[in-house]
Amino acid sequence: MNWRGSVAATWVCALGVVACRTPPGSAAPPAVVADDGGATPTAPVAPREPVTTTLHGTTLVDPYAWLRDRDDPRVRAYVEAENRYAEAVLAPTKALRETVLGELRARIIADDTSVPVPWGDWEYFERIADGQEYDVSLRRPKGDLDPAHEQVVLDANARAAGHEHYSVGAVAISPDHRRIAWTEDLRGDERYRVFVADIATGALQAQFGAETAREGEPATGDIGGELEWANDGHTLFYTRLDEAHRDHQIWRVDPAQPERATLVFEEADAQFSLSIWRSLDDAWLFVASSSQITSEVRFVPAGRPSAPWRVVEPRRKGIEYQVAPQGDALYVLTNDGAPEFALKRASLRKPGRAHWRPVAQPDPGASFGGLEVLADHVVVSGREGGLPQVWIFDRKGEHHTIAWPDVAHDASVGGAHDYRSHSIRLRYSSPVTPDTVFDYDLATRKLELRKRDAVPQFEPSRYELTRLEAPTPDGVRVPITLVRRRDAPRPAPLYLQGYGAYGSPYEASFDDTALPLLDRGVAVAIAHVRGGGELGRAWYEAGKLAAKHNTFDDFVTAAEFLVEHGDAARGRIAIEGGSAGGLLIGAVVTRHPELFRVAIADVPFVDVINTMRDASLPLTAGEWDEWGNPELAEQFAWMMAYSPYDNVRAQRYPDMLVLAGWNDPRVGYWEPAKWVAKLRAQAQQPAGSQLLLHTEMDAGHSGASGRYAALEERALIEAFVLDRLGSTSP
Repeated sequence: MNWRGSVAATWVCALGVVACRTPPGSAAPPAVVADDGGATPTAPVAPREPVTTTLHGTTLVDPYAWLRDRDDPRVRAYVEAENRYAEAVLAPTKALRETVLGELRARIIADDTSVPVPWGDWEYFERIADGQEYDVSLRRPKGDLDPAHEQVVLDANARAAGHEHYSVGAVAISPDHRRIAWTEDLRGDERYRVFVADIATGALQAQFGAETAREGEPATGDIGGELEWANDGHTLFYTRLDEAHRDHQIWRVDPAQPERATLVFEEADAQFSLSIWRSLDDAWLFVASSSQITSEVRFVPAGRPSAPWRVVEPRRKGIEYQVAPQGDALYVLTNDGAPEFALKRASLRKPGRAHWRPVAQPDPGASFGGLEVLADHVVVSGREGGLPQVWIFDRKGEHHTIAWPDVAHDASVGGAHDYRSHSIRLRYSSPVTPDTVFDYDLATRKLELRKRDAVPQFEPSRYELTRLEAPTPDGVRVPITLVRRRDAPRPAPLYLQGYGAYGSPYEASFDDTALPLLDRGVAVAIAHVRGGGELGRAWYEAGKLAAKHNTFDDFVTAAEFLVEHGDAARGRIAIEGGSAGGLLIGAVVTRHPELFRVAIADVPFVDVINTMRDASLPLTAGEWDEWGNPELAEQFAWMMAYSPYDNVRAQRYPDMLVLAGWNDPRVGYWEPAKWVAKLRAQAQQPAGSQLLLHTEMDAGHSGASGRYAALEERALIEAFVLDRLGSTSP
């Protein structure tokens, strides 16, 4: 499911069957036979304990519902048995995996420093050294290049010491630059605790958030992914999670007295979550209450954090908006009367919809999506021609855009901390251009290159980037980003990726982990299917709810087009998708198993009906507007038509590697585990085929947390793909 929310908000900013008692009438998962050079590994067999439900006249039988109970010792035993089975099956590819891992490690920029971000009298930046898993956040006086004057703001390596998993959820520096507040997660479940420290001394001043733990597991908190300071430097706002993992409350606290925290606002509607931020001019604090399709924003002076909050515009279903102030004015980016969003202007004194005045709307084929307001300019990010674009408006309302060099690329506004700046930070990359940082002068309209990653052993001229369009039977054209080595033969083995949900585009960005595939002659492509946001809001709407089938149809169309176009070798296509993209993979291997040789389903959302019926699960209620609510007969019908778990068939499936996270709060580990168990029981796989489940026992939705640990998982995936495609030699 959605990976949105609880994302790190820094300023630049991983296996023996457990002995267990078996309940009467159930069998413990069998031990795995290790590969001793001749023995064939034996796949675990999950006991069937059917749970029957009737919904809208349809009888649903779930034989593996018991796998959801992580307190049942049989569950962990089964998952760990699957891990051992996967390792045994993959043992013959160990040398290939180590080779790929070596190539991935060789392309890491071992010692790296980010471009500093100026803010007040300081410049903030990150540095990572060879052997370190995490960044160290630092600062120095503005313009002072003396290393002796650098101060450590947050050393994630020190904080992570002794923990299998470590991640930072949010970071907030106080406006007086004296203190840092951050949230951290030691399990991967995105339930955080808050820490506050003095930056100059490094002394920890406060830590809070309820702490609970299962036996033998790291503690987990109850804090969400949002932090913000008021201007006084000692009032901190944060969000608290409910049982469904929703940011449902905003609290205000003086970290010196955490026991005296005050509840500011509680969102009662289970489809809405809360976020908080301080405006770039430091004058206002904003709180947004947002669902998939509706938003409502409140604000209060940042210098008077106890003042009553005012509502910009009360929520109306289907109307979304975001705001940013400029002096007494309030700029609004909204879909009210503008499906692809429009820029409007009101005043802080009269901020409501009745006072919104039009400023600009996108041309046909374009859409607006993000808003950042400086003292003399308004910066809108969005999409044009299926690719990222940035519009810059001056005080006269005149605007211009930026010309980007590659036919497919990723570009974004990198954030700023100086409201009165006359430049903005831009980040750019493409499949053949490593991550690049520019400063863009808003007056001269010139880009200043600040940094381009010097990726070891990467020569851009060896690779060819192409943008294609695959026509669909219903008359649209699906964009495809394709990259390959120039000297690779055609047609080539293909590695096709996709996502297609939440209106989130799958950007054509630089990915050095794709190089081991490319250097072995495998073409790598992205199918920009409907349901994503590549071509704006209409593209998104055409791939959700009753139209969700378009996402899957587009992906199949893209694969067939690349075969017919001579780019992909039929019978040698590997596919990958994660989270909601894992649903895509599950749906297409069910519908068209003959088209694909290999499939990677990473934390796949595959148990659609059961998950979307259970509002106690994270994200469920908030995503009825994305997938539908199976309690409604019409919506149940279209969801049932594609739910991978409910549509497992007695057919041959591709070789599959399914990945899960034991602590994943977004897609429960049980979804991929149940799916694999059902596939094993019902699929008709020939001898030699591989159906594997690998669960990271110390990770969540994003997998292993450190940079080297993450490469080990990537090497496992790519060695599996290369072996199954028969493309093991560079």
